[in-house]
This record gives sequence, C-alpha cells and structure tokens, in this order.
Amino acid sequence: MKTKSTCPACNTVLIFDRTAIRTAKCPKCDHLGNVKDFREVPMKNVECPHCKVGLKVPESVAHKDTTCPKCMRTIGAKNMAEEEEMSPTDRPSILREYRVGKLELVDGEDMWLSPQKIVTLVRGINTLGRKSPNSVVSIQLETSDSFMSRCHAKIEVKMTADSTFVHHLSDADSANGTYHNGDALEAEEIINLAFGDTIRMGQTTFKFVE
Repeated sequence: MKTKSTCPACNTVLIFDRTAIRTAKCPKCDHLGNVKDFREVPMKNVECPHCKVGLKVPESVAHKDTTCPKCMRTIGAKNMAEEEEMSPTDRPSILREYRVGKLELVDGEDMWLSPQKIVTLVRGINTLGRKSPNSVVSIQLETSDSFMSRCHAKIEVKMTADSTFVHHLSDADSANGTYHNGDALEAEEIINLAFGDTIRMGQTTFKFVE
C-alpha cells in the first residue's frame, strides 16, 4: 500500500509502497537512500465542514487551520471532523507553489505529434484533452493516443492571499480515467498537485514541473 514518506535531505513528501522497494530516490533533490531513511508521514482523515469534501492531512498540521482545496474556505483545526472511511487522497491539503507549473511529457512519446513536450498552464481553469476539430478544451494535446478523451482532465490554478499558487487536478468525466501518481481519481475528487507528481491521461504520462 502506498504511503507518504519524507525525504531525509530536503523534506519533500514522496508517495510509494514501502514494502515493495528497498531504495528510494527523491525527484526534487535526487537523494538516493534506503527506504528506512525516508520517515513515514502519519496522516489524519478530516472533512471540510463547509462543503463536506473528504481530505487527508499530515498529523503534523492537523492542529492548524488549513484551506479546503474545493471551496477554498478556511477549516479551523477545532472544526476538523474525523471520518471512519473515505476515498484515498494521496496529497496533504496544502501544497503551494510560487509560480504556475507546467506539464512535461515523460511517457507516450511514440504517440506525441508535437515537437513541444512541455505544456504550459495558466492561471484559471485549464481543461486538457486530445486535439480534435470538435474539441472545446483550452489545452488541446497533439497526440494519437486514442485512450485520451477529447475532454479528459482539468487543472485549476488559483492564487492565494499570500501570492502563492495552488494547482487542483480533477478528472473531466473521461472514458478511461485520470491517474495521479499511479492512482485513479474518483468522480469529483480534487487533488492538490506538487512538483514531481505524475499525471496519466490515456496512455500518456506527464510530470508536473516548475
């Protein structure tokens, strides 16, 4: 089962199955070491009292106020409610960046039709899908990947009050689903992206980069 672990060199939060591998490499600082050196991050299940979306947050920040990635309203620590069961969400509730990110093609090059392998995101709602004369998405991906829908996924980029950006990934009711770090997004699930995350649409995989 995949769990969160912290890189001992730069404290980046990674997601992997600790029982399946012996060594791990941090995608941010390239630190390579034994899995036992990567400290597992204990998580807590909470529910937003405003929109009722289920979240998972690290226990280290569960006692602090946080921001719901769906309704963007503040969740007071004392109002966080425990849930017995909830769908898996493998990101902390707050992962903020100081610039709008990009998507870098990392798998599916044999189906990629454009020489440009970097997809630039913009502030606001970015809808992504396979390029087609009938497509209405804002970012049309030039690919022959027939498993990618013409409207496949959505990444909403918002600026917060402290001038940082949050990137919210969700599936756009695609035929074959959107995958975040290897896990399928559930209907209406919202994921906070962090640099180094992977996003798979059809048979094409991107990495979320600076």
